[in-house]
Amino acid sequence: MSSPSNLSAPDQDFRPLSELERQLLAALLSTEFSGRDAVAEQVAVASVREIDDNGSLEFAPSDKTPAEVVRRIPVEAELDDSDGVTIHVLLHVVDGFLKELEVYRDDSGRVQRVLAPGDLRLMVL
Repeated sequence: MSSPSNLSAPDQDFRPLSELERQLLAALLSTEFSGRDAVAEQVAVASVREIDDNGSLEFAPSDKTPAEVVRRIPVEAELDDSDGVTIHVLLHVVDGFLKELEVYRDDSGRVQRVLAPGDLRLMVL
């Protein structure tokens, strides 16, 4: 994972999604929300780069159709870390386009476990 000092490194290239990242996003998209199909089209061709030690991702700009979401975070999930602290996974969509997959713990500590898509508890607000 990247260190926070790499957050704004202009030479950090975007890369294709890993298989685990694709599975996490598929889990988030498995629930209904406004704009979901357009978000799924963006995910299908997405490039990303890690932006913190927890595995949060920034998405490269997309040329796909904008998603008509109701909220900036149309879907989120949570799961328990190995020590019982809750991990949050939020999908950010800005002006209709994927912007970030944010991952953080309730106590602001570093995520200790691999994020297993099957362990996500999904929430649509």
